Amino acid sequence: MKKLIFMLTIILLALTSCAPAKKHLAQDILDNWKNSDGYTIEFRSGGNGFIPGVAGKIPDSDFTYTIIDESHVQIDVQGQQQTIEITIAGDQMTWKDDLGEVAYTRVK
Repeated sequence: MKKLIFMLTIILLALTSCAPAKKHLAQDILDNWKNSDGYTIEFRSGGNGFIPGVAGKIPDSDFTYTIIDESHVQIDVQGQQQTIEITIAGDQMTWKDDLGEVAYTRVK
């Protein structure tokens, strides 16, 4: 009986050590991202970020963000808060909010 329990324990440990590591949005989001329209957004560590402005249209904006869970981020830009659903697969980020969905690519 002890041998059986020992063998089951070894098998369980081997299986769990082979499982892929779970990624975390808080780490995956850190970087510069660019969408197909050429707009960029930068998520920095410490819950801060930056959106470069567009000459004559949009000023540069610093923002803060909070990771709510593994697929939602709350962003505060100039006192206006918005919750965004974000999924990241490799170098692709999908951003979903009340206005729709936007795809971003990690800037290398």
